Amino acid sequence: MSQKLLDAFKIVVKSDKSSIRRYLVLGAFDGLLVSLSIIVSSALAKTPIPKLIPLTLSGIVGVSLSSMWNTIVVELKEKEEELKELEKQMMRSLKGTVYDYSYKISVILSTIAHTLSPFIGLIPLLIYILLKNVTLTIILSAGSLSILGVFYEGEIKEKVFTIILMVVAGIIASLFSILITTTL
Repeated sequence: MSQKLLDAFKIVVKSDKSSIRRYLVLGAFDGLLVSLSIIVSSALAKTPIPKLIPLTLSGIVGVSLSSMWNTIVVELKEKEEELKELEKQMMRSLKGTVYDYSYKISVILSTIAHTLSPFIGLIPLLIYILLKNVTLTIILSAGSLSILGVFYEGEIKEKVFTIILMVVAGIIASLFSILITTTL
């Protein structure tokens, strides 16, 4: 059994590496944007830092839980369909095989990646606590978003495009936070 699990893990690392990396990037992106939005709004509303910490952390936890449940639902269904398709092709049940285990391990690893990665959103919070400057927090958070773009798949040209998209998303989120906070 342990050899099957090890073989299944090797299959997952080989075949689902890019999917897991995508979940890491997506979750971190969500965590950074949520955190940045909360920090910008809270700073403009003159929320004291001791109150800002649980606000930001609860937002990140919300995103993390959402990411976890979304991944479980999506990946369980996807892997179930893949296993059924493979069973049709092989004309037999694959229950208890290395394929069955690899699909389950893939769901677990994808879920862990997508659940934990939003906590990268703590970076803007730490920046704001240290610098106490919203503008610098936005700029340095944009830097964090650009680093995420580097980890996304593709060639240099595609990565640069992804970096630009992620930084623009951070700026838009910040601008909406400013707009909402100053007009409501």
